[in-house]
Amino acid sequence: AEAHSLKQNMGSLTNKIRDTAVTAYSLSSKVRRLDVAQARLEEAIHRVDTIVNLKTTIDKVNAMIEKRQYDQAAKLTHGVLHSRDSKALPNDSSFEVIADLERKLFKLVVKECDRAAVKASEAAKRKIRSAASSSSGSDDTSTKSDPFGLQDSKDGESDATTKAEQVSPEFRKVFDLCLILALLDKKHQGLGRYCFAARTMLVLGSKKLQIGSNPGSIKYPDRLSEMLDAIAFCIQLHMDPLRERFGPGSELRLIQELVEECDSKIHQLVKQFIDTKKIGKIVKGVQKLRHARHSNRRRGGGGVGGGGDSKNSQTQDKGGGNNKGLGGHSGGGASGGASGGGSGGYEPKMLDGLLEEIAYILREIQIFDYNIRQRGDAARKELKEAQSQQALWKAMCEDRLKDSLPRTTKVNQLQQELSGHYIVIEEYFMNQDVQTAIELDDNSDNAQTTSMVDDVFYILKKCSERAFSTCDMNSACAIVNLLNSMLQTLYKDQLSSKLAVCWEKTQHLTQLLFAQDQGNQEKVESSIITALNNIQVSAAHIGTLKNHLMAHTMDVFEHVPAAIKMATHCLDGLGDTRDSYMRIVHQYIAKFVKDQVSKVSGPKALGTLLERFGQQNYELKEGDYLTREANDSYIPTLLLALESQHKAMNGRLTQSNLELMLSALANHIVNSIETYAMRKRFTFWGGLQFDKDVRKISSLFNKLSTKPIRDKFSRLLQIASLLQVDKVEEILDYWTSDAQVWRLSPMDVKAVLGLRVEFSKAAINKIQL
Repeated sequence: AEAHSLKQNMGSLTNKIRDTAVTAYSLSSKVRRLDVAQARLEEAIHRVDTIVNLKTTIDKVNAMIEKRQYDQAAKLTHGVLHSRDSKALPNDSSFEVIADLERKLFKLVVKECDRAAVKASEAAKRKIRSAASSSSGSDDTSTKSDPFGLQDSKDGESDATTKAEQVSPEFRKVFDLCLILALLDKKHQGLGRYCFAARTMLVLGSKKLQIGSNPGSIKYPDRLSEMLDAIAFCIQLHMDPLRERFGPGSELRLIQELVEECDSKIHQLVKQFIDTKKIGKIVKGVQKLRHARHSNRRRGGGGVGGGGDSKNSQTQDKGGGNNKGLGGHSGGGASGGASGGGSGGYEPKMLDGLLEEIAYILREIQIFDYNIRQRGDAARKELKEAQSQQALWKAMCEDRLKDSLPRTTKVNQLQQELSGHYIVIEEYFMNQDVQTAIELDDNSDNAQTTSMVDDVFYILKKCSERAFSTCDMNSACAIVNLLNSMLQTLYKDQLSSKLAVCWEKTQHLTQLLFAQDQGNQEKVESSIITALNNIQVSAAHIGTLKNHLMAHTMDVFEHVPAAIKMATHCLDGLGDTRDSYMRIVHQYIAKFVKDQVSKVSGPKALGTLLERFGQQNYELKEGDYLTREANDSYIPTLLLALESQHKAMNGRLTQSNLELMLSALANHIVNSIETYAMRKRFTFWGGLQFDKDVRKISSLFNKLSTKPIRDKFSRLLQIASLLQVDKVEEILDYWTSDAQVWRLSPMDVKAVLGLRVEFSKAAINKIQL
């Protein structure tokens, strides 16, 4: 019965649940229909609102067009047609109406822009004529307030207000109209018109780009700087508006336009400079003089000047002193005189000024070209990579100017031509001034070197610095190579010939440098010393010049590894030349010392004193050792002679040559003592005495020299230490020790041990080294 009742209840519950589910389904269907109806209602309301807004926008755009408020109208059409947040209906007729209004607006803006551009150009031309008439009769090259549209920036002003004030109202209207085209989805057309207007404003609106009608009165380096500054300022002036309205990288088009204008104006200015200064004629004259000089040399005649006898054409005082070196020589000097001017040559002062102007112009062009290309490449990369700028980039690729700067411009070609002229004239100027310095060489003030050394290296430093100042590594390396060639030929031959002449005069003398009584040899001795000093100081100047130019290269070409590599390779040649000079110094000083020691005679002469070393007895007993220590007169006499000669040479030789002289003398003394020692016999006490004598001589040289010289006595000191061992076997303790580096071979060690009277040959031969 309970089961039956439960079954009935379950059936009743099932029926109720079924009825409830049917009711719920019916309700949910009605809710869904209501949601769909509500969505459709909202869409209808939105559509109505959009249509109303479109109608309102159409009315506003029409009204603004009537009022010529094109910028506001363009913003409205841009918000509807091109904005990402736009909710316009593309299929709606109102949308088409706005699109038609945009096309109409585009035509109106272009027409108005063309009209404004013509008016701006005419206004600028009127102001040019007005300024020309007001300034007639006076050579006004100063930068007054520029009434032509583009004024110069002052004190680095770069804010938007200041920039806006630096554009004339006529051109400001043109720029504003061009910016409107970007809102009308005509970026490429707007950008092209804007940049062309900026170029027109620069040409007509800045006095800095006016070359002038009197070429002879123009200061070409200053005018070039003004032109390049005006172009750079124009880019700076328009950079922000372009990037704001036309997007990142859009300044590339402006750079292209200005580079094209620069290629016209700068080329015209530089060409006029070359013609006005008659640089081509000077180059031909220089080449003709050089050819004539070479012909005279082949025939064995002619002077060193550009033509004829250059000695007769030296009409100016060389002045300036001798201690200029690579320092700040100003005025005076050998470069102040004329070289061959009286026989068709060129005045050095005129060439010097011309070369300064050429170097300045080359530097300005090189720096501007590098910077403008860097900025152009950065803009191109930015334009190409920006997703939003792809349409503009593709349009620019199809344009006349493409999407990059020209690889080579007319200015670049003219720059190369001017660089070639510069190298020819600089070589001639350098040769003439160096030859003049050689001709006027003297040592009237008894300095360590003659005037030629400092004068020549002042000239070489000046020419090389000027070459590097062009910022053209090809020109710089060409001048350095010419300079290095001169140092290896003309100048080196002059130094070597003077040294050879002085040396020949000494061949018949019996008392030379280390003689006590020099008498009439003083003049010859001074000539030899001065000739050696000249070569050594020249080598030092070459090294200083090399380091100076390398430092300048690292500073100027820090971000151009190829230029640094090229300069390093070029300047390495100067290092080789310096080494060749020092080899001559080492050779002659070693020969000098050797000849003096071998030729000097007299009881206190160094050669005689060294010969007495061979007469010293080292087979000493303890008593003999003590007696020698108390009564030895030989070593003090030798040391006194060395010290006296050092004192006599100190101040006459350069410090470097004095060190080389001491080094050569130490080598000679060490070799002589070792030769004599290997012929003697030693006892223990004799070895002790020999060690003491060697250490006294070594100490004197270390005292006299500012550089370590003790290593030259290392071999002698090791021989002395071997001569003091008690037993032959003790050498094994020294030999296996790491305390010192042995300068003696095993054969040398056995030979030295064989000098001891106490050691037998059999005992020496038993040791294994």
